[in-house]
Amino acid sequence: MRKSGKRNLALALSVAVTMGAAVPAYAGPGSTPTGSSAVSSGVIVAGQGQASTQTGGPGSTGGGNVEHVAPGQTPQENAGSQTPQENTGSQAPQENAGQQTPVTQPAGPGEVSGPAGAQSGGQNEAQGGAQAGQTVTVPAGSVAGAVENGVVMEQTIGNNSQITNLSMKLNGVRGAISYGVYVNNGGYLPWKGDGVPAGGTESSTYIQAIQVALTGEAAKLYNVYYRGTSAYAGQHGWACNEELMGTVDRGDYLVSIEVVLMPKEAGAPGSYERRFFSNHSEYIHIEDGNTTYSNGYTGWVDHDRARYYFQNGQAVTGWNYIDGMKFYFNNSGALIMDVDAIIGKQSSYQMRVNKELNCLTIYAPDGDNGYIIPVKAMLTSVGDDTPVGTFKTPEKYRWRFMVNDTYTQYATRIIAGQGFLFHSITYDTTNPDTLITPGYNNLGVTRSLGCVRLTCGNAKWVYDNCKIGTEVVIYNDASTPGPFFKPYQVWIPEDQTWDPTDPACAGR
Repeated sequence: MRKSGKRNLALALSVAVTMGAAVPAYAGPGSTPTGSSAVSSGVIVAGQGQASTQTGGPGSTGGGNVEHVAPGQTPQENAGSQTPQENTGSQAPQENAGQQTPVTQPAGPGEVSGPAGAQSGGQNEAQGGAQAGQTVTVPAGSVAGAVENGVVMEQTIGNNSQITNLSMKLNGVRGAISYGVYVNNGGYLPWKGDGVPAGGTESSTYIQAIQVALTGEAAKLYNVYYRGTSAYAGQHGWACNEELMGTVDRGDYLVSIEVVLMPKEAGAPGSYERRFFSNHSEYIHIEDGNTTYSNGYTGWVDHDRARYYFQNGQAVTGWNYIDGMKFYFNNSGALIMDVDAIIGKQSSYQMRVNKELNCLTIYAPDGDNGYIIPVKAMLTSVGDDTPVGTFKTPEKYRWRFMVNDTYTQYATRIIAGQGFLFHSITYDTTNPDTLITPGYNNLGVTRSLGCVRLTCGNAKWVYDNCKIGTEVVIYNDASTPGPFFKPYQVWIPEDQTWDPTDPACAGR
């Protein structure tokens, strides 16, 4: 198949900064570094725990709330007459149309009523009194210094002026805009971008919080700022570049949203105050080195894309044993969700793939205690045929030929004699500048024929660090992706044909 044909077919189918903290040297497996303590087990009580691989950073789909899209697929592996796996070079394509984004036409009453119309301000006036189920185009904001009409946004309005779903596009600006939403009946949903609706398809769904991000040329030149009004919380402050804006699990909902692009040198268009609220906002007090929770609470708390463990109301710091695992918390008590740089390269690892929620967690050994140090989490795309069980990796490939004459980087076989691999997104050729972009943008949904897809950077980490014979555990858990938040995927422009996580493309 010609390159253009493969890309058109794929189109039809359709991170990361850890909060800075001074950390003690890792004392090695089985040790308890200075500042460590044994902590009693607690129950995770906040959020859905499906937000981010970085403390205080980006996040994604809610546990048990992942959109399971029918697995129409982009090119994957093929095994000839057997279950489609690897391609011997002579087979016809095995996978066909990927998931189509349905046209969303929600209508009817919402579940939560409130003074939405009264607090929606000028946004509702701009919507012209939109009726429930109607999709409206939201005019650009009038913030001084903002790029004029830089973002075009559409919203589907439910009863009480609640926003059921939304979509955004850049206007006159090169790059891509992505957006993630938190909804009342699904938690964090997979991110969408460039005009694809994010949110619900039924009248009972309403958006409580959003995140917005830029990639490509737009991200180099601008920051994206966004604010809104919730029916009960009222006007929120400005959020910037993937921060949460709105509320979570408070029975509230957004009735207006404004998004603007500001030149990097311009700064924020207004105050950050009241940007975000959760059920813990009134009780958690976050300060450098002294984060506390009212009423002497003991247990886990997720708030504003960060995770904490409190013991008698005081957030723990440093290394701690909790729930049978060993975690590291920074000076503010926030859980560090990528400790690779802290502990250094280990002699061995274990890989655990939550097939249900498309999340791979890497574990390191803690002496005779086994693999109880969560190292990092990776977003995946698996398939219905991905096997469940415990396996040992038998071999690796720098480039691997795939079905439909496509290729993949940094492939690690999961089961001897079978075509299931960890690997990067597919490419037209063995040139890293020929990425089939929709596969990258749709990481996190179940769409392969059994392989475990990763970004190039993550596939390379597995290839470089997990030696032959590494144990792989593939399991199903619909409620919790793993000990860390589940990562999300910020979309890249459709015309960007390279993986931004590929070290070969660094600096672009």
